Amino acid sequence: MNNKIAVNSPKAWFLGIRPSSLGGALMTVFVGSGLAHGTSPETFSWPVAILCAVFACLMQVAANLINDVVDFKRGLDKSTPERIDRIYANGLLTRGAMNAGIAFCIVLGGLVGLTILYLVKDHLAYGGWEIILTGVIVIACTFLYSTTFAYHGLGDLAVLLCFGLIPVCGTFYVLTYTLNYDALWVAIIAGASIDTLLILNNYRDRDEDPLAGKFTSVVLLGERFGRYLYLFAGLLCIVMLILLYLDQCITWIGLIYTAIPYLALHTMAWVKMNRIRQGEGLDALYYETPRNFTILGILLTIALW
Repeated sequence: MNNKIAVNSPKAWFLGIRPSSLGGALMTVFVGSGLAHGTSPETFSWPVAILCAVFACLMQVAANLINDVVDFKRGLDKSTPERIDRIYANGLLTRGAMNAGIAFCIVLGGLVGLTILYLVKDHLAYGGWEIILTGVIVIACTFLYSTTFAYHGLGDLAVLLCFGLIPVCGTFYVLTYTLNYDALWVAIIAGASIDTLLILNNYRDRDEDPLAGKFTSVVLLGERFGRYLYLFAGLLCIVMLILLYLDQCITWIGLIYTAIPYLALHTMAWVKMNRIRQGEGLDALYYETPRNFTILGILLTIALW
């Protein structure tokens, strides 16, 4: 236990929430909202967009807490003064507090989702039942990611689903009442760019994960696969940006100022990943990778808007 942080204190909760992880959740809503405003400004609603962002953040916090509990029980997270962010393993939050936090996020997220449904149900093709089904899938994935997907090589697909298709297309749908291929391209950009952080994490932990029964795609397919999957995920984003330009969803100027900075930053990170490959040197990429997809999200939102 860390003596400088009281058990169940606000600081412990701050660490448990992992504010740095909320950037990915917010990015999905930002780009979905940007596409919605660019596509159908007459149906765009700020209250609905803000509620989508709140829902995404609540589900992310719930997933963070669940992940801490599951990883500790499976032996991946151990008490260590160097990693105080492992709040459950270090005893900074009790099991009761963790359970209460998870329940609070799920219940409040459900209420936010119902509020979104109330605001838009009269405009939806299926009377809002599709929103209820989507909410159920999101909540199920919040639990299944840490308990099942991440341990059986399905983490990358889960990220594409939970940080791409569902939040981006869902945000776009409740703001425009329709779906199109552009929403799919934007969803793939969000999911693939955010997945680079998971790929990096799995790459770093490729030797330790199997000892705890965690078989990620990098563990199953090897170190070389992990390095090139990281590169491919970034290049896939560039391909999707080109498709958005061809669909006249962004201008050529928007394509250039969005694609070139991200491609440069992502490539530099990958080169560093190739050079280091193992050890503490990879820790620098834990700042650079989320920085890269955050910059991409901001620039893409501007281009779409």
